[in-house]
Amino acid sequence: MRRVIVVDGTFLKSKYKGVLLVATAVDRNSNLYSIAFGIVDSKNERSWEWFMRQLKVVIVDDHHLAFISDRYGSIAKAIENVYPLARHGICIHHLVNNVVTYYHGKGLVGLVSKASKAYRVADFEKTFANVCNISPTIEKYLREADVHKWARCQFPGYKYDIRTTNPAESINSALRSPRVYPVIPLLDSIREMLTRWFCKRKKLISKHKHPLTKDVEKKIDRRTEKGSTFVVYPVRDGRLLVRGDKFDCLVDLDRRTCSCGKYNLLKIPCRHTLKAGFHVGREPHTLTDLMYTTRAWREAYRESINPIDVPEDAWFIQEDVKQVNVLPPDTSRSVGRKRKHRYETVEDKIRSSQTSQKNQPRKCSMSGHNIATCEIPI
Repeated sequence: MRRVIVVDGTFLKSKYKGVLLVATAVDRNSNLYSIAFGIVDSKNERSWEWFMRQLKVVIVDDHHLAFISDRYGSIAKAIENVYPLARHGICIHHLVNNVVTYYHGKGLVGLVSKASKAYRVADFEKTFANVCNISPTIEKYLREADVHKWARCQFPGYKYDIRTTNPAESINSALRSPRVYPVIPLLDSIREMLTRWFCKRKKLISKHKHPLTKDVEKKIDRRTEKGSTFVVYPVRDGRLLVRGDKFDCLVDLDRRTCSCGKYNLLKIPCRHTLKAGFHVGREPHTLTDLMYTTRAWREAYRESINPIDVPEDAWFIQEDVKQVNVLPPDTSRSVGRKRKHRYETVEDKIRSSQTSQKNQPRKCSMSGHNIATCEIPI
């Protein structure tokens, strides 16, 4: 996987409430890859630290690892305590929404977004200077948010192309209906969803014969087309100058760098690198990081998400677990009328559609009377 973990939480809607914490990665084909789920009482420091410690059992701390989250203080403290070597970035979408809500200035939001996307430090500093000229207050806010956490080119590690909490929020959206269930049916729904995803992706991978994943192949095709008119000038073995874009780019195929900055941060060849590679006879898959290969993609789904294959009365439960007396959390009835979560079946939808068509009066397009006095049968 790209060593970027997106963490987020969403509220449960069952009788006992609670919060579902989610840790999600993105696979080689840009599909969601869920790592861990946790159910806690609320979003607080103790809950997030407990969740991170459970996550650390399977994903060790490393300076190449990165976390993406919103600006919730409890998440930042938990990452700092449990994963001191890992890097922490904040969701640019939440940051921009705060700018829209609390600050005003013509073109301010677009400039902040552009600064966060910049691949080159020079481009970032130029755009960020324009933001500071518009409003010193927004400059103070963005610096307090830590430029190294939200600007792509200033981030001390690698976020690749993951800059928002959308992966975790997409998982929460997929579990919108099961969130009203009790804990055990909720976990079983999660397991069913992951089993279905893994099975579907295994079939997709088995049919894919190219060296790179489908998503990366599409990106390379688009970039190859954009760079078709560029001109290449060899400098020395492995180093080439590419002209024809907004500015000249120096590509080093051996070090896998390009002066545009895109190749350095995403690990996928940019349009300048692809043009230089074709000039010296190097195929795109030889210039792409190994994590984007079909072989690595297949390895990610080598195992399956299996259901429990024995009846509940045949489960082996340890004695210390049997002796634990687990009480339900305290609950308080919500104010107002209780909502019923009832989902229409196919038959209900057909019946309601027929009823609405039957009750809808038809217009005879004749003057001198109304619907109530029309003698033409409906």
